Amino acid sequence: MPGQTRASMTLAYQADISTSQLPVPATAPAGGRERRVHHRREATRVWAQVDGGWYRVHDLSLGGLMLDHPVDGPEVGGVIEGEVHSRATARLYKTSFRATVVRHDRHDNRIGVAFEPMEAEQIDGLLAILSSVERAYVTSREADQRRADLRRLLRRLALAAAAGAVLVAIGYSVWFLR
Repeated sequence: MPGQTRASMTLAYQADISTSQLPVPATAPAGGRERRVHHRREATRVWAQVDGGWYRVHDLSLGGLMLDHPVDGPEVGGVIEGEVHSRATARLYKTSFRATVVRHDRHDNRIGVAFEPMEAEQIDGLLAILSSVERAYVTSREADQRRADLRRLLRRLALAAAAGAVLVAIGYSVWFLR
């Protein structure tokens, strides 16, 4: 339109704090959870096939997984190869992996492994498995929330029905005692 000018907008980023001003922790954290790069998700219906045996996967991330200790499994520092299979949703997903054992939980007889660098198709397979595990988790959480909401509603209805019954009983007793 004549007489109007177009406004332009420039985006600029200015850091609030320089990285040199950030405090440095005095000591390194003791546990591995503080160093974890990838979020772990508790896995259901996920299995690993290692050396011909099937072992339950307890949790999974882009960096590794925790599974039941294979019968002839290596100790910390050893390498295992196998496939991860998931039936977390209706579809079967699987991918091969090679990983280094980084932790051995003797109490639960489980090992934690860190994946070695993967090929593109292995990463795609792992992402599909993680996605199906996440969908199953969200679906389960939503179902749990619906059940909790229904229980709350039924409790409220029961309380309302009990209060109504008490009021009706009081009304009848007042009516007959007058």
